[in-house]
Amino acid sequence: MPTVGILAGEGNLPLVFAERAVAHGYRIVVVGYSGKVMPELAQAAHAAYPIPLGQWQSIIDVLKQEKIEDVYILGGVSKRLLFSNIQLDERVQRLIGNLKEKNDNAIIEAFVADLAREGLIVRPQCDLLEDIMPGPGVLTSMQPDESDWADIYYGWRVAKALAGLDIGQTVVVKDGAVLALEAIDGTDATIARGGALAQGGGVAVKVAKPSQDIRYDLPTIGPSTLETVIDAGLRVIALEAGKTLVIDSDTLIQRADAAGICIVLVDYQDVAAS
Repeated sequence: MPTVGILAGEGNLPLVFAERAVAHGYRIVVVGYSGKVMPELAQAAHAAYPIPLGQWQSIIDVLKQEKIEDVYILGGVSKRLLFSNIQLDERVQRLIGNLKEKNDNAIIEAFVADLAREGLIVRPQCDLLEDIMPGPGVLTSMQPDESDWADIYYGWRVAKALAGLDIGQTVVVKDGAVLALEAIDGTDATIARGGALAQGGGVAVKVAKPSQDIRYDLPTIGPSTLETVIDAGLRVIALEAGKTLVIDSDTLIQRADAAGICIVLVDYQDVAAS
């Protein structure tokens, strides 16, 4: 039975992948690099280790101890962990300290390259998950109106520019005005900030980076993000078609419909034609 490792952050994506991997005959070892492993994920795995990202040497040691060669990085974790007062081991300090720029790609690529030096290969997030990356269209019963579409297309262009600078991938727009841009605080905090300014209505747009590395950081939406959109009072969440992982889609759509939220998948052709 082949063994694969999952470096698991927050959210349900690691669990979705683990369940599919087990069904395909893989032995799963999970490292919860947020410092915890959700009970359902631990139960699905053959072994689970809650080791904070700051203890990178311990994570490497566990992966090698378990004789893992293929690794998947799944689920969110805030970069703020690396800039807070948590304890960072010497290996992390060396990795981060050598970086001239500490943007998303630079940080994660440093960790991926360090794994490679140890013979651990990071595989594409979409392995076993391509069927939950839907094409363009509106997923929900609720449909965007003309004003929403204008904000979606404008927000797409702004989000792509932001993502191209490797600062963030999410923006909030209302009536042609940008209310919030994602930075180190992450998607949910950006949506909450934008919603507070919108005071009802508004569009959240999240896109892939122009040169997205499919091994990590693919845009993802699940129940948690949707609840943030609902709490923020936004009307629409627009995502990039064919490059976004949609978790628990049936439950997601039912909840969005009940809350009067539109979920839209948009591709470049839609925006170029607008």
